[in-house]
Amino acid sequence: MTSRVGPAAALATVAGLACLLGGCDVRSASHEQAGPSPSPTGDTSGVGPLRPTPAPATSSRPPPSSCDLLSPARVREVLAVGPLSTRPGPTGRACGYLDGNDREVLTVTLGVLPQAMVGGPADAAEATATGSGPRETVTGLSDAAILYHDPVRGDGIAFARAHGDTVTSVDITAPALERQRLVALGRTAADTLG
Repeated sequence: MTSRVGPAAALATVAGLACLLGGCDVRSASHEQAGPSPSPTGDTSGVGPLRPTPAPATSSRPPPSSCDLLSPARVREVLAVGPLSTRPGPTGRACGYLDGNDREVLTVTLGVLPQAMVGGPADAAEATATGSGPRETVTGLSDAAILYHDPVRGDGIAFARAHGDTVTSVDITAPALERQRLVALGRTAADTLG
């Protein structure tokens, strides 16, 4: 049986995906400290004014903080860089990993939305993968995963997993990072989600 989605449901889905992509929260920790500012036209980085994050639908367990998904030691090991610190965003949805010069080398963003709003893990992963660059589906990582390149944000991996009536989406981005390193970080974060 095929169901049709009405205009109101389509609008709710688009709004929900915008929140999942960071429209309801600042995109990365370094931008959070600078304060909200409007996004330029055509900017897909998700940095914009702070808006309330919708309360997730009921779930059996609370979502972790984005900084809980990857330890600084694991990120340091995979990226082969020196000491790192984390800078969580005010809501815990975004986490920046900073090098010794306070430069962000990696960002992890976490979103939890009702499954009915986002259409499932594959739709959430596809919507979370930003930019017009190339995309590659990654099998065996969570319920759905996509490697992507965004000319503004860099290289990333977006994955999503269904938990009861919610979908948890994770976006890991870095200015420039090889496929195998992104997949390694994605697998670690997915394992942490359980």
